[in-house]
Amino acid sequence: MISEKELLEIQVLFVTQNDLLSKMKSKLDEIEDAFESNDDTAMKIIHTQEMMDIILKEIHLLSSDELSIIDHIDEEIISIYKFKKALINEDLIKLEFNNWNDFVQECFIYNVSNELDSFMPYETFLSANDLDVLKRESYKNLYKWDKWDYLFVGLAGLVGALIDVFIVVIPKNMNSGVYKGQIGSSLTKRLQSLEFPEWIQKWLEEIAKVPYDRTGGSSHRSDTVGHDPLLGFIFGVLDIIRGTSTKVKGGNIEIIKDVTEGKGIVEAIIIQFLHLLSDVATKRGLPVPFASVFRLLDVGHFERANGKTATISDLMGWMYHNGYDLRHFAAMSTTPAAIEIILRTYIMIRSYSDGNDTEFFLGKNPKYRSMLLSSHSIASAANVGKVYLRQGNPLAINYAEWMALVRYLAPSVKYWVFDKTELKLKHMELITNKEWDNLIQNGSLILENYYSEDLATFNLGEVTETDMGNRHGDGSFVLTTSL
Repeated sequence: MISEKELLEIQVLFVTQNDLLSKMKSKLDEIEDAFESNDDTAMKIIHTQEMMDIILKEIHLLSSDELSIIDHIDEEIISIYKFKKALINEDLIKLEFNNWNDFVQECFIYNVSNELDSFMPYETFLSANDLDVLKRESYKNLYKWDKWDYLFVGLAGLVGALIDVFIVVIPKNMNSGVYKGQIGSSLTKRLQSLEFPEWIQKWLEEIAKVPYDRTGGSSHRSDTVGHDPLLGFIFGVLDIIRGTSTKVKGGNIEIIKDVTEGKGIVEAIIIQFLHLLSDVATKRGLPVPFASVFRLLDVGHFERANGKTATISDLMGWMYHNGYDLRHFAAMSTTPAAIEIILRTYIMIRSYSDGNDTEFFLGKNPKYRSMLLSSHSIASAANVGKVYLRQGNPLAINYAEWMALVRYLAPSVKYWVFDKTELKLKHMELITNKEWDNLIQNGSLILENYYSEDLATFNLGEVTETDMGNRHGDGSFVLTTSL
């Protein structure tokens, strides 16, 4: 890593070199303008060239005395050139140095004497091409969207919204109450019609008996954590091991001791899986994931179709009784699945076409994650509109899509608040560690080259060892420019 002191020193050198090069260019422009604006001088040059062409063409007709006159003319031309060069050398400033610290000090003195700002913005030293390269390699441009990204983000969000409105709809037909006449999802209806063969269903029910299944009541599956498709593999397994039943309702948690004997952990996991399997294809089915958490939330004030008020806990129970189960959750999942398929396919094809390595963990890439988040945001916003058009029917909520939104929103917030600055610095280090070494090396080569007789012109980054000019016998360098 380059220290702050070294960066400031390099900044000073850039100011000096930029000023010297600007003055040299200005002098060259003056000479070119003088030739272009002086018609008399231009005509003399053309006339002299024409005479030289005639002489060279007829040189075989000239005598030795005449040739000696031409040689004399050549000597005069050379002497005139040397005289002009001496005049130019009188108008040169030289920055001599034996080591780095001396050179930095000379540059400071030069900046002060010429009233230059030693710490002007680095962009002033860069050409249009340099600025273009920096923009392309910047952290912001690394994750910048183009028109195709916007197109496919919008397309994925729109497709997800259309699937939610026309395919997911609501779990079932509403035949009474304020929502009467609303038509349910044909996909959910199809999924809820699937059943295991009778002999398999009976075998599963017989072999996978659990203590939390004996709490009674038609709502016992939404009231017991063991029936939760995800949390059940934690709390349901614990209930089977301990011979208990963990019941959640109205914001309260109640653990009931059962008469059954506890099981070992491996046996408990197997029984838990088989029991959930036995319930998934029944009339009531299993509740949606984390339904038991919502049953804990005895808060809120929602007006139900019968005019009574309900909490979030009550609302979740009502939704489960009206078909909002794991099978409808599968139907709801078609919305985020469509978004993921469209965007991930586009990103993979785009990565291949751009020659980049395909990253299968797309959620870790800030650009891809923001694209997925944006598409899910479009679909979630459309779901809000869907609920509104359904007269506020909570069954129209696409729970799976909102879970997908939260999945990308949480890491995105972490990235915006904590990770973005750190990743920017790491990206700059990857660029600057190598480029600063090249810059320092090229700077030395520039200084040597400008001490050569012909003052050759070259671009940063294109200097080679063969471009190096002469150096003093004592190893010091000289940077010169015409003022």
